[in-house]
Amino acid sequence: MERIGFFGGCFNPPTNIHIKIANNLIKQGKLDKVVFVPVNDYYKKENLASARDRFNMLKLATKKYDNLEVDDIEINENRPLFAVDAFEVIGDSPYATKCRKRDIYLIMGSDNFKKMPKWKDYDKIKDKYNYIVIDRDEKEISSTTIREMLKNNDKKVIEYLPKEVYEYIDRNKLYKL
Repeated sequence: MERIGFFGGCFNPPTNIHIKIANNLIKQGKLDKVVFVPVNDYYKKENLASARDRFNMLKLATKKYDNLEVDDIEINENRPLFAVDAFEVIGDSPYATKCRKRDIYLIMGSDNFKKMPKWKDYDKIKDKYNYIVIDRDEKEISSTTIREMLKNNDKKVIEYLPKEVYEYIDRNKLYKL
């Protein structure tokens, strides 16, 4: 049975680090496939590109990897989602319904994992899902810094983004003043 990891987040923009994390989980034998699930437009965050743009960028970033996919299941909900709602949507997705529940993993950063006890309906989700928690490397550049570099037209940003994502951002004038 296939072990699938759902990697949810803003992906604002998707970076080389996001792709590296997913590929490493597969290379390490922890997962067979990673499905990126970008949050919808109801998620309130400053300078958040549209859900459709973030979805399109993820499609470009993952297109050359057989075991990486992108799903717009959360975007299609078209309503504000708390984590408990998002997890239910993911758990009911076509990917998840093909698996046994024990073969579904939710991938999240250690910062979000630590906040979970404060989330709405935490008791409903704490033991229901498997989690893969990713520690952030202090040397990693954040998406916030990348957006700032894009805004300032810093060409060094190309080092941190898949080429196709950078071209999409440039073509669509995302993250500019």
